[in-house]
Amino acid sequence: MRLGIVGVCALLFPLSSLLFSCSSDEDFYYQDEPRVRLVGEKTWAAGTDSVTFSFVAYPATFVEMVINVDAQIMGKVDSRDRTVNIVVDNALTTAASSQYVVPQTVTIPAGQAKGTFPVVLKRDASLETKSVRLCLKVAESGDFKPGVNEENHITFIWNDILSRPNNWDTLEPFFGTYSNVKYRFMLLNLRPDDGELSADTMTWAKLNSLKIRFQNALDDYNAAHPGNPLTDEYGNLVTF
Repeated sequence: MRLGIVGVCALLFPLSSLLFSCSSDEDFYYQDEPRVRLVGEKTWAAGTDSVTFSFVAYPATFVEMVINVDAQIMGKVDSRDRTVNIVVDNALTTAASSQYVVPQTVTIPAGQAKGTFPVVLKRDASLETKSVRLCLKVAESGDFKPGVNEENHITFIWNDILSRPNNWDTLEPFFGTYSNVKYRFMLLNLRPDDGELSADTMTWAKLNSLKIRFQNALDDYNAAHPGNPLTDEYGNLVTF
């Protein structure tokens, strides 16, 4: 049986009404109930809801890491400043309050679709043996409600735990057999402008100058600890 134009239109009308209704509901939802989602820096978050960081590759003087988070609106921009409330989810957080700094509120400026706020992760001795976790989420404010469950939070996981670098085989000709004690001693004596320990990016001269620096620092350490030279976790003397 063939349908005339009127019949086809009759069949399509309910479908078109449904599609229009869904679109309108969504627009209404975000316009009348503005919501916010949290997005971490691409360098660290890589499109996920978590940020993983280790202090292990940084000198001992590097005791705080600042990572920015964007509070992005789900809806239209406004002609006035608006406030987002940020809270710590204590049920999912293992870090002590002394190990981080987080603002309680974030301002999304007028005409802007996001507001950026810093999260400060702190370094202490406990991180050498365990990772800690900080979970932040959006709390309802006078201006915003939280976004969808998958995007209304962000988690930070950080530590200072040593492990053998994947590129140690290329570093061994300069610094000898790997141990955690030796590697931490090296990191303690790196300078901020030295860069990452790598035979791919560092010249032969640079690596040799670092070897001399580490050896001199080791000599100073052993001289300051007569009868108790630096030994590694296996009981062997640390050498370069």
